[in-house]
Parts: sequence; structure tokens; C-alpha cells
Amino acid sequence: MATINIGLNNSALYNGCEIEEVAGRLNLTTPVERAVTIVGRNIADIVAAEDDRDEIVLTGPMAVWSYLVVFHAVVHAFRRVYYDDGRGNKVLVAAHG
Repeated sequence: MATINIGLNNSALYNGCEIEEVAGRLNLTTPVERAVTIVGRNIADIVAAEDDRDEIVLTGPMAVWSYLVVFHAVVHAFRRVYYDDGRGNKVLVAAHG
């Protein structure tokens, strides 16, 4: 089962975005309007590289807009999409077929 960490520490997902560390915490400095396009392109590449399209888990701390962009890309590419809150609670959020 594939897993995509939506957190800012996922360099493949946020490649092309500007991220800085402040007080030990990562912060996106790229304007959200621009970051949406960058993340959308990156997740398309990440999904295209996945061979197993059965199930995927989305996890990691990030703003809702990022989850929505990633979810939009994976919901059409995988049979089942799960969300994991990082505490072992995996919830099925979409299923096809």
C-alpha cells in the first residue's frame, strides 16, 4: 500500500516551493495560490510513478488546501484512498469498484 506524506518534509511533493524553518517548524513561504499549482504538478508526477494503484494512504500535518489538491489527484488514480491521522487511525475516505 502506497503512502503519501502531505507534510512539508515531503521534498518531492513541495519541489519548487519555498519552505523555511522557524523555531524548529517548517513553514511554506510560497504564496498558496502559486503553491497549489506546484503541488498539483508534483503529485501528478508522484502518482504516475506508482505501479500499484489499489490503495493509498494520505498522512502528515499540512493545511487543508494541500490535502484537497493531493486527494483530487489520487482519488481518480487509486481504488481506495485512506487518511491516517498519525496516531494509527486509518479511515477509508474514498472507494471505487
